[in-house]
Amino acid sequence: MVAALLASLTAVSVSGCFLSKEVRADRKAGFPMTLKDEAGREVKLATRPQRLVSMAPSNTEILFALGLGDKVFGVSNFDNFPPEATKKEKVGDAFNPNYEKIVGLKPDLVLAVGTAQSEIVKKLDGLKVPTFVLQASSLAAVYDEINLVGKITGTAAKAQEVVGVMQAKEKAVLAKVAAVAADKRPKVFWMLDDQLWTVGPGSFINDILVKLGATNVATKTNQAYSQYSMESLLKDDPDVIVIGSSSPDTMDKVKKLNGWSKLTAVKNNKVYTVNPDLVSRPGPRLMDGLEAAAKVLYPDQFK
Repeated sequence: MVAALLASLTAVSVSGCFLSKEVRADRKAGFPMTLKDEAGREVKLATRPQRLVSMAPSNTEILFALGLGDKVFGVSNFDNFPPEATKKEKVGDAFNPNYEKIVGLKPDLVLAVGTAQSEIVKKLDGLKVPTFVLQASSLAAVYDEINLVGKITGTAAKAQEVVGVMQAKEKAVLAKVAAVAADKRPKVFWMLDDQLWTVGPGSFINDILVKLGATNVATKTNQAYSQYSMESLLKDDPDVIVIGSSSPDTMDKVKKLNGWSKLTAVKNNKVYTVNPDLVSRPGPRLMDGLEAAAKVLYPDQFK
């Protein structure tokens, strides 16, 4: 009987030590914690999340970059990177979420995009699903965002490492661009589609153009996203046009726009395409987007 009692006490002691290690690890990572997301909401987490759902490709790329791929159980319909993400359960997207699937995955945390007033945020709050909102609008905000995700997932050290690599690449690209004379820096129009939607202040693509020393002709709109008219585009007459569209036939469509052939950028064969996934997702590959943009704006610096 004594031997059985001792064995029982030993088992409890070992189990207690194991649980204590988990608790100590969580406490070392800052759990339990309360953090404000980018919508200004306070999000409370008692322990490190083990089941994650991402509602945007950028969020998914951040999670995988932080080594959390095995903890990602659901992703948006648009996720295509890394390849492993395409094998995860699809749960709709920020505008058309499948709430039944999301709840069914029993997530400890959903990474969403939007604001506190976004329908998806209000709905998930109502369903008592822990939700953290991300909404970066500048390169600096992307760095902060990655560190924030690192903190709330208990991977702060890895997040700092990812940010460090990105910052090193940014520094290297900007060093090459710095050698370009002021009179060689182009006026640019960045096209999102064949309807002449473009980017302005408040978008991180505009931030990319500013960092690269280019003049974004759409700055005067004072809007993050706006639609240009061909009349306005002809008046501004940019030196370079960059098309960052996910539609493969955008180039063919813009060639048919009335007045397109009169643009200086078109006459000088200065119309380029950039992979939209690299520049439209505020995540770890954004510096690849910065480099891609720099190469089309200043090709001589990257020969």
